[in-house]
Amino acid sequence: MKNAFFKARDAYWIAIAAAALTFTTHAVLGARSMKVTSAASVKQQAAKPQAAASSQASTTDPLLSAAYRDGLYVGKLAAQRGEQRLAPVGRWATQSDREAFLAGYEQSSAEVAEAGALN
Repeated sequence: MKNAFFKARDAYWIAIAAAALTFTTHAVLGARSMKVTSAASVKQQAAKPQAAASSQASTTDPLLSAAYRDGLYVGKLAAQRGEQRLAPVGRWATQSDREAFLAGYEQSSAEVAEAGALN
């Protein structure tokens, strides 16, 4: 009986050691890959000129952006609830996204208010 107990205990500790080694290996490899990826992305961003990024942003239609569609949705909900408040533009990071969100919010609020006035 003692022999079976000691074998089971030894097998348990071998499994624990193997799991710890596997976890450590994966953690180190994952950290290395993240370090390489972030360093490469920083180099790529530094290589891109700012003018190209701003011209690309201006060529997209703001009425098709996610910020505009989000503004439409949030504005509709706020108008249906009867809330009269400032649009929560802080949820978007760039100024162009904030402007698109505000445009969608105001349009949706006006449409719901107009539909309510007709009824």
